[in-house]
Formats: sequence, structure tokens, C-alpha cells
Amino acid sequence: MPSGQSQPFRIAAFSGFSGDKWTALKEQAEGSGCSVLFGDYLAEMNLATRALELRKRPDLGYEQSFLHHLRIAAPAIKQTRPKILTNAGALNPRGLAEKVARLLRDEGMSDLKVAYVEGDNIIDRLDELRAAGEDLHHLEDSSRRLDSWPLKPASANAYVGARGIVAALRAGADIVISGRCTDASPVIGAAAWWYNWSWDNYDALAGALLAGHCIECGAYVTGGNSSGFKGIKDYYNFSMGIAEIEANGTFVITKQPNLNGVVNTVTVRSQILYEIQGDVYLNPDVQALIDNIKVTGLDKDRVLVSGVRGIAPPDTTKAAICGVAGYQAETMVFATGLDIDEKFESLRVQIRNHLGTKGLDQFSVFDMTQYGTPKANPQSEADATSMMRILAQAPKIEAFGPTKNLMAFINPEGLGHFPGFQWLMDSRMCIPQPYIEYWPGRVRQAHLPLTVGFVGSDKRISVAPVTQTVPVQPQQDYDSAQAFDPNAYGPTTVGPLGWVVHARSGDKGGNANVGFFVRDQDEYDWLKALLSKKALVGLLAKDFDNNRLERVEFPGMLAVHFVIHDYLGKGVSSTVRIDCLAKSVAEFLRARHVEIPNKFLGRGKI
Repeated sequence: MPSGQSQPFRIAAFSGFSGDKWTALKEQAEGSGCSVLFGDYLAEMNLATRALELRKRPDLGYEQSFLHHLRIAAPAIKQTRPKILTNAGALNPRGLAEKVARLLRDEGMSDLKVAYVEGDNIIDRLDELRAAGEDLHHLEDSSRRLDSWPLKPASANAYVGARGIVAALRAGADIVISGRCTDASPVIGAAAWWYNWSWDNYDALAGALLAGHCIECGAYVTGGNSSGFKGIKDYYNFSMGIAEIEANGTFVITKQPNLNGVVNTVTVRSQILYEIQGDVYLNPDVQALIDNIKVTGLDKDRVLVSGVRGIAPPDTTKAAICGVAGYQAETMVFATGLDIDEKFESLRVQIRNHLGTKGLDQFSVFDMTQYGTPKANPQSEADATSMMRILAQAPKIEAFGPTKNLMAFINPEGLGHFPGFQWLMDSRMCIPQPYIEYWPGRVRQAHLPLTVGFVGSDKRISVAPVTQTVPVQPQQDYDSAQAFDPNAYGPTTVGPLGWVVHARSGDKGGNANVGFFVRDQDEYDWLKALLSKKALVGLLAKDFDNNRLERVEFPGMLAVHFVIHDYLGKGVSSTVRIDCLAKSVAEFLRARHVEIPNKFLGRGKI
């Protein structure tokens, strides 16, 4: 049983995605001093990949990398005996739990109890749920019902909360394997178990949700993907975050002091702003109100997060539904030196003429996008070269011609190509492969009971669904309250926004989010006025496609946050953007030029 009533509950992260740092679990088991370790392995892309995998290997469907991480960490785990929580079970938590139990037996730890949580996988319940009144309508448009989707679902998983994890821990589980619980649910579950919170202790639950959000991406809170990376010494081999959660939900983010990385107000604000919907962070167990969130540096590698409030959870939760949409292939073509735009346009014309209207109509997507421009007066061939990525998607493989290979379309006139033509010699990506389209739906929580099982036992624990709910709290959305005056802070210099502004971006289904934040209050007053919705349209430039924008401010983080709707089309598994997770949006926008007050530049560039 937990014994931490009189001290903060401490939990350490060891993974932020399936292929994360292999030694992190070992490092946290050895040196974090935490009694609970947590690894997040899932994203929308993982579920799509696992759905394709199950078509060939019904015994898999889980994140196999967790087994490698566990094997490396086994000697340390044998010594320190932490509890380990993970959602690496993906589409087959029981299958992974059985593999984990076998590994533990081989490592001399057969006494550890391995539990698995099921109930998120609703692929076999879709007809039952429809009969119960569920239409699984689209997250962005309630008028679009799943029945209108032309694809056959290959997987369907509801984003469930922490209650199954709590039940497993209360029953004595040492390792808990979940499927598609939310990324932060293991942290909520561990804290709720530790403090024996009731499910209506919403402020505390909301704090644990944000603590989980801070550490769920592993090294992101210790310097990874940070716009302040130039100020971090030894920018490699990062440790992962540790959350110290108080009984009221207030928490401190920290790390092991002897390992690389840094925890400061920049890294913590970056992670809080990463992949959020706005000022309400939704979860199946609580809705966290973060409009008054405050981030305060305490000491070296110690940052306090306070001001999070909670209300009852929403009556619905997200359902990630994946279907095989057809076939996809891609490759890259390169042009060097002068007249890059003209060279690539000549290839576009050749390909369009070769395919003809009838041929192009067989593709749902045939995208040819240029990336990069050469340097002026280049000093090497690499400096003089740009790339055009060609991506093709079609519902039927026959669209790719008798050779069923995109290569046939890339150089349709043989040696009649533009001067200096090069293509990617590795042609494996040119062979069409099945690809997944993602449907983000909604399903009522009342229809989502969970079950906890234990490897080697017939014991099953039934976990009642969430029923004490309120409607979804609307996200605030408002524009800048004041007109921007470029001269309000004295003389200015035109230069990249990122000289004085940090930012972090990510994907939320087909949307992209981006949060901007600054160092000082006067910079924030300037930032709020500068970053109106109209100004963001201008900064997005050619990438703006009449996207709906949502905007909100976070004074306690000196931040302005946007959601850019439909930026990724149908989401990571089928978007035509090479930045499929929208991680580069922030860096693109930081590179855009604005008028910056010289007094801010005098404080140094980021």
C-alpha cells in the first residue's frame, strides 16, 4: 500500500513514444528514487501502425519496444522494485502483459504481479454501440457521423481514463499494462491510488493530469524539442522528467541531478503548451481549467506549476477509429543550382501530361511540393540543392500502373528531364503500401466499462464506467484586445520572431496547435498585441488555407496560444505534409520576420 500521505508523490517518466531512449527505464529505476515509473508509448500514428500489423500478425498489436526497455532495465528493477505503468499494450494489452510476465520469470522476478486493463478497444462493439444510440460523430463536426465514412474500421479505441489503473494498483499489481488510455492517465491513476483521492476531487485530479502532461513526452520537459536549445549545455542523451505531486494537485517538475538535460520555466511552459486544445484540457476523469495556470522557477531543475482547477469530466471521450484508405507511395526528386522553380515546374508539367486527367483522377492525392531553396553563391553542391517530395495516395493499387510503382511517374520522359535531374535512388518507398485514415469520433463514457485481468490468474475486476459528468467546457476563443503599434516600445529592428519569442507546436488530430511565449512582462504585452488572428494569417503566409483559428492567452505563462484547424488534413497517418506531426510549425513561424523592439533585443537573442 502507498505510504506517501505526508510527502509529495513522486513519479518518473521513462518513455515519450514507442521508439524512445532504450536506457531510460533503467536510469529511472536505478537513480530516480521514485516508487512508480511511467512510460507513454502511444500516439494516433501508433494505433494506425498496429492496426496494419494486426492484419498480418493477430498475436501482436502492442508496442514491442517496451519489452526491450524492460529487459535492459531488469537488473535495476530487481533491486529497486518500482511499480511500472504503461499504455504500451496498444491494441493487445493482454498479449503484452503475458510477454512481460514471461520476461520477468526469466529474470528471476516471477513474484511481480502483472495486470492488464481492457475495455478501450471497441472494434467488436460498434454495432452494439450504434444500437445504444452512439453515432460516433466526428470530433470537429457533430453532423458527420461514422456511418457516413466510406471506410471500414480496422481498429476503434476509446480514450479511457485512470480508473482501471487505480483498480489494478489497489489489487496489488506491480506492473500495469493499458491499451488506449490517455497519455496522462497512468500519472492520474498513480496519484489517485497514492492519496486515495475520490473521483470528485477535481482540483487534485486536474493537477495530476497536467503533471502527467508535463512528463508524458519524456525528454520534452528536460530540453528536447526546445526553442531554447542553444542555451542548454551538452544537448544530447537527455534524462526524463520527474513529477512531485502534492495532495492538492500542485506539482513540481524536476529530473535526476546527475543526468543530462535541464528543467526550467522554458522547458516546462513549452511542454504545457504542447498539443493542448486551448484553456480547457480534456480528459475522461476531469476537465482541467488552465486559464490561470502559473509556472514558477524554484531552484536549479525545479519548477512549480500551480493554479490548475478542475471540474467534472465530460460525458463523452474521444474514439480513435482507423480504416485502411488505400495505397500510398512517395519519393524525392532533387534540383541543383539556378532556376529551381522552373526546373520543378517542368517536371510537374511532364508528370501531369503523362498521367492525363483520367490518370490523375484515379488518385485521391498526387502532391508535388518543393522543400527548401538553395543558398546564394553556394559553396558546395549540397548548398545549391532543393528537394521536391512527391506523394501519391489512391483507393486502389491499380492507379499506380502495371508496375505498381510510383517510380514509373517520376521521370516519364527518360533522359528528357531538366538539367541536373536527380532522384532518390532507394526506390522502396515508391512501392505502394496500405495507409490508414483516421476518424476522431466521440463516444459516451457511460458505455465504456473496463476490466482488469492478471497474468496467471482467473481473477477479473470490473470497473464501472464514468457516469458523474458535465457537458464539455467550451474553449475560450478571443482575439487580441488592443491594436498593434510597432513603435509603442521605441525603435525596432526587422528580424525573425524567434529572436525573442519561444514557441512549441504539435498535432491534435487534423489540427495543429502552437503556443508562443516570452521572457518578461513587457515582452508579453507586446506579444499579445502583435499576435492577433490576422497577424497569424500573415505569418502563415502560403500555408494558410482559410483555416479556422482559435486563440487564447495564458498570462501566468506569458503565452499566446492558437489552434489551426485542418492544418494536417485528416491527421498524421494520411496527411500530405512532410511535417506530419506539426512539430515544425512553431519553428517556421519563429523564422518569420516582424518588427522587434530594440530594447528586447538588447536583452540578448534566444
